[in-house]
Amino acid sequence: MRPVTIFIVLSVLFIANLGATAVPEPNYAGSELKFKTISDKPTEWKVPLDTTGRKPKLYVDDPGGPIKPTHVARVSLHKDYPRSTSEHDTLDKIHDSPIFKKFSKSQQEFLRTEFAVRVDSDSNPEKPYHYYSTWLYTVSEEDAKLMAQAYLDGLNRFIDQRVAEYKHELSKSQQRLDLAQKELPEKETKLKACEEQYKAVKDNTHRFSSDNEASELAKKTILEMDKTLDTLEIELAGIREKLNTIEKYRNKPNQRDAILARLDEMFVEQMIELSGLEARRQTTERLLAIQQRFLSLFNERKEQRSTVSRLKENIDDSKSRISYINNLLSNPRPNILPPKVYQNKVTIYPVLTE
Repeated sequence: MRPVTIFIVLSVLFIANLGATAVPEPNYAGSELKFKTISDKPTEWKVPLDTTGRKPKLYVDDPGGPIKPTHVARVSLHKDYPRSTSEHDTLDKIHDSPIFKKFSKSQQEFLRTEFAVRVDSDSNPEKPYHYYSTWLYTVSEEDAKLMAQAYLDGLNRFIDQRVAEYKHELSKSQQRLDLAQKELPEKETKLKACEEQYKAVKDNTHRFSSDNEASELAKKTILEMDKTLDTLEIELAGIREKLNTIEKYRNKPNQRDAILARLDEMFVEQMIELSGLEARRQTTERLLAIQQRFLSLFNERKEQRSTVSRLKENIDDSKSRISYINNLLSNPRPNILPPKVYQNKVTIYPVLTE
């Protein structure tokens, strides 16, 4: 089967399974993968000292240990595929596949040494061009086949997971879009009503001030009027106490006419003072209520404008994200396509060890 045909077949299979969110069985069991054993070209056991990919690679031949490999499977992936350049990540992909359980016990023990994988850091200077090779060392030829199958299965599972994440994000974005589109008309109606009320109150209070200046003036006025009301309450309490005292003396028996006349005069004076203070308090409270109403509408309008703006941004962002993900799933890039294996073939070599 030619490479182009293989890629088309794998792509069709991938797109047909975009809806899958869980993969209970291996999704790449190697039924189409071809194995070629080359027994007359043994290769060395060469692995990097650091398998995490954090440091420049320093290779060592035959790192030693109680278990030594006898075979190595070479898997060549096209450079467009976002392959792992870390041996540690490659081992993780292998462990992610249920095929791992089919490895021999010796192979599973050998993997714990972390000297079972080598990933080429550059594309192959010889044929196949533009392909990167991953070398999977094993203790038997059968384990070599299983390692290659597990590696590809792990890569495909990683792809399935990424596709599932994109589809989950697509669903969330659609829900966010639906909710924002549902809420926006109601919020815009409330904002329009608030804008009209705010304009009417502002024209009566701070017509010639900007919105921010009017807000600061209202805050300052409210603070001053609160202080004025406190002062008025103190004065009113004093007058009421004076009236109580005057009334007490007026009700005493045997009061002389002159004293009663003076008490009546004082009572009238205090009542006039009380009436004036009550009028001042009522006017202050009325003006205070107007300023409080203005400031309340100012804050409410600000909050509702923010809400409408946020909903519009959510709609735009959600539409953009939905379009991006739909396009991505309809025209998948290499990072969510099955890896392109050169000629759909894995080559197995014997390993030279001391």
